[in-house]
Amino acid sequence: MAARHVPLSSDPGAPARRNLERARRSIQQIHEAAVRHRDPALHDLADEISEIAMTLGHDAGPVQDWRPCPVCGAQPGSHCARLPGHEMVNDMHPERTSL
Repeated sequence: MAARHVPLSSDPGAPARRNLERARRSIQQIHEAAVRHRDPALHDLADEISEIAMTLGHDAGPVQDWRPCPVCGAQPGSHCARLPGHEMVNDMHPERTSL
């Protein structure tokens, strides 16, 4: 019986990237549910998953939108407010974007 030829993918990293994107979407959905249900524990769980992914060498994606801002008090899912004397980067306070 002849060996069956299985064509090799031209991009061997494609499946891993697809899985990482699925994980990012799942984390975002957890944050969205936390906003919808006003459940900060869900934000904490999604942040924990993101931190674990980072320790494994994976970028969990942009999660800062889903954290409350320690500077201006913006709630998860809403934008930061400009305050005198506080620098903003990409319309967010840098303190909000740190894991």
